Amino acid sequence: MKILCISAHPDDLEFMAGGSVAKWSGEGHEIHALTLTDGSWTSPNGMLMRTADDAVNEEKKAAEVLGYTVENLGYPMDLSFGDKLVVEVLRRIEKFNIDTVICPWEDDQNHDHEIAARIAIVASKKLPRVFMGQVNYYVRNFFTPNVFIDITSTWDKKIESLKSYNSEWNRTGKDWLEFLDVSTRYYGKIVGVERAEGFICNKLLL
Repeated sequence: MKILCISAHPDDLEFMAGGSVAKWSGEGHEIHALTLTDGSWTSPNGMLMRTADDAVNEEKKAAEVLGYTVENLGYPMDLSFGDKLVVEVLRRIEKFNIDTVICPWEDDQNHDHEIAARIAIVASKKLPRVFMGQVNYYVRNFFTPNVFIDITSTWDKKIESLKSYNSEWNRTGKDWLEFLDVSTRYYGKIVGVERAEGFICNKLLL
């Protein structure tokens, strides 16, 4: 496969599909990531929580852990849907001869995740495979995956890649680990393996 992973923020990919990406990379598939925003953000009380430079540099470290190439478009957070970003995705689909897209779930509660999903799905209208992953454990609707990838052998790499995001891991890593430990074991139980990542299939050509 030639896979394009489309994310709103640095660390989205690792959270929703880090184990799968590591597995596919190890099997020789080509994986490219396109991140739409620079990942910098400020808390409601005005405190700078992550700089753009830190986020992009951490993203590069995570890419080395998992074995993918990454390009960050550097837009500010609070994305808007529009043809400009759809075209950016289309360019990468053509450049890398992509046949599979991984993106956030279109019903994610986070605005940027939702917009990234809309952009990815529109740009992928001629592709045979599109899968949506869960980036956020705060729900508007419940995420109910119907495609599962065995990540038993790549779970450690998934967590290692998330730890590349130092500031976010120090702030919320305990919550990330708790959620991912439970959810990957549960998805694994569904399909008879130790751990799995789950995706919702937008479309699949058999």
